[in-house]
Amino acid sequence: MVKKTLREKRRYILFELTSEESFKRGEIVTGIWNSCLEFLGECGVSKTSLWVHEYEDNQGIVSCNTHSVDEVIMCLSLIQGIEKKEARLRIKGVSGTIRGLKQ
Repeated sequence: MVKKTLREKRRYILFELTSEESFKRGEIVTGIWNSCLEFLGECGVSKTSLWVHEYEDNQGIVSCNTHSVDEVIMCLSLIQGIEKKEARLRIKGVSGTIRGLKQ
C-alpha cells in the first residue's frame, strides 16, 4: 500500500446531464471515455487517472488527478451525444472531496 503522502491528489467534478432521453450508467461511462479518448488520445487519458464514480438522477461525479482537471472538464463539455442520442453535460462544480460536491 502506498503511503498517504505519496498518493496522487484527486479532484471530483460534478456534472449534470441534460437530455430528453434516459441513459443507463454504462452508457454515460462509455460516452465520457469516448469523448476523452477522442480529445486527449490514449496516452493523455492514461495521465488523467479518470474515473466515473456515480450517476443518479441525471447527475454524476467524475474524478481525476489535480493536474488534469481542465482537460477533463473540456472533454465533458465536448460531449454532444451519447449512444447516437442528443445529450449535453454541464459542469456544476469541482471539489477535493465528494462530500463537498454533495453539499
